[in-house]
Amino acid sequence: MTRGIYRSGIVQCGVVAVALLLAVAPRAAHAANVLANPGFETPSAAAGDVAITPGATSWNGFGGAFITTSTHNGGAQAGKAFGNPGGMFQDFAASPGQLWQGTVFAENFANDALAGPQGAFINIEWHDATGAQISFLSTPIVNSASPTNVWTPGAVQGIAPAGTTTARLVLLSGPFTGLPGTAGGAAFFDDATFQVVPEPATGGFVLLVGGLTLVRRRRQIA
Repeated sequence: MTRGIYRSGIVQCGVVAVALLLAVAPRAAHAANVLANPGFETPSAAAGDVAITPGATSWNGFGGAFITTSTHNGGAQAGKAFGNPGGMFQDFAASPGQLWQGTVFAENFANDALAGPQGAFINIEWHDATGAQISFLSTPIVNSASPTNVWTPGAVQGIAPAGTTTARLVLLSGPFTGLPGTAGGAAFFDDATFQVVPEPATGGFVLLVGGLTLVRRRRQIA
């Protein structure tokens, strides 16, 4: 009798663990996208490409950085970046230990195709209170060897190091892929996200594994 009651209690723990995971998982899946104008829908570029500048576009541009209607993934517009390097970024207050994740779709557009070592990247930069860069993470998305006119998802994720006060998401085009030839062409970006990954998601997963492990061990003993 005691063995049966104990086994029942362990099973209940596993059920509770699953319930807790299901409760916290939506928080991770629906973490807030902190980016403004993530799809480059404003201002209108119907009359021609618009340079990316602070204020009007919500992004900070450097090198070659424009909003265009030449191609797009979602909506009617996209971001265009070219140069050595060129791109756009947004900054957000951050603290050491936070887990940040950025995503975006990038395209090697046939009408302005990437050439040589030119590629598209998504980066996270960590900056301190003086504005100095502490470190950065980078994920390549498409390059000159990628199929044209295909929107490819890219993601970058990392934990803010000691001293971090700002997390910067950068969408970048530059000659950094290592492929041979002369760099050229542009990278196109659309539908970006940037968010802090909620901590409860990790705790819920650990709890679930622990609960199921207890159930398994008790069944083996029984």
